[in-house]
Amino acid sequence: MSTRSQLLALAAASAVVVCLGTPAIAQTTIKVGELNSYKSQPAFLEPYRKGWELAVEEINAKGGVLGKKLEVISRDDGATPGDAVRVANELVTREGVNIIAGTFLSHIGLAVTEFAGKEKVFFLAAEPLTDKITWQNGNKSTFRLRTSTYMQLAMLMPAAHAAKK
Repeated sequence: MSTRSQLLALAAASAVVVCLGTPAIAQTTIKVGELNSYKSQPAFLEPYRKGWELAVEEINAKGGVLGKKLEVISRDDGATPGDAVRVANELVTREGVNIIAGTFLSHIGLAVTEFAGKEKVFFLAAEPLTDKITWQNGNKSTFRLRTSTYMQLAMLMPAAHAAKK
């Protein structure tokens, strides 16, 4: 299993644990709602989509997560906070997902973070760099996959200082 597949499986398993007691456990599949700015950021997000599609296929071929198949329902978020919240709400209410994942742009991630906190829906922010997702605007329902701007700077500063840069 590739590193990305392992991360997706870990995220899905974590989300299932967080969702214990919800309808997700009774289902034979784990429905993940994925939203991103595919139309506005195709150069970045088409490879991302292919990656998670491959990971889901690989995970399901090996029995799924906790014996349940993953089903990802993907939508474009329109690259606007209002559209992203509308899409997230539709994924939860119409599609019956208990887990939301994705977002590339920070302002979209922040809007979905707020939605997830209010609705108590597990949200795995995949790409936004803003620290606010888990700091100022963070909540118990939101988790991040990628390092934030602060984390990246903290990793680089010791080497930059040592190199007198």
